[in-house]
Amino acid sequence: MIYVVNFPFCNFFSLERYLRVRGRPYQILSLRDRLSSSDQVLLPGVGTFGQAMSYLRDQQLAPLLQDHVDQGGSLLGICLGMQILFEFSEESPGISGLGFLAGGCVPLPTALSFHVPHIGWNHLVSPPKKSSCSELFDFLPLGGLSRSDYYFVHSYVVKPSDSSVISACFEHPVGPLCASVHARNISGVQFHPEKSGPDGYALLDQLLDVNSNA
Repeated sequence: MIYVVNFPFCNFFSLERYLRVRGRPYQILSLRDRLSSSDQVLLPGVGTFGQAMSYLRDQQLAPLLQDHVDQGGSLLGICLGMQILFEFSEESPGISGLGFLAGGCVPLPTALSFHVPHIGWNHLVSPPKKSSCSELFDFLPLGGLSRSDYYFVHSYVVKPSDSSVISACFEHPVGPLCASVHARNISGVQFHPEKSGPDGYALLDQLLDVNSNA
């Protein structure tokens, strides 16, 4: 079963449309649920790091997610949902993230040719250090990462402590920055595949299918 964390401030409708179109049954995650290692959890998010973590802790969902990850269940974070997989964000000083992956979030660097917040379409590039998890994106049409565009909306970017978890990057004047991560049973994408048309749907299919076999 797919469970979705329905943050009150996130745009859940686009993700729900994807799940319905693809015929993937889902439930909204609640404290009453007893997750198994074969279940998958989706963490979509739009808003601030502090808002997201306050909601998870107020609803007592953070321990539930911890138990799920510990028993090998898969977790996919989207946009803010990817950022809270990490330990901290400079957006919300003093507030701890879920800490499933080491590292944190920092403001996107400003540049004359790159507007912040980063809103709009951008393509993916391979990480500077080739990682085994980048093969998750090898299925993309027309030969790979650089041929597919995805929709971004963010002002902060993840800096993992271990760069080998980076599965794809997006281009920036200062160099490639993290666009997605994958480690064991945990994945995250900074962009919105559910708002990125056919390629975005195909990517979500791939991530859910890969993670279901993790």
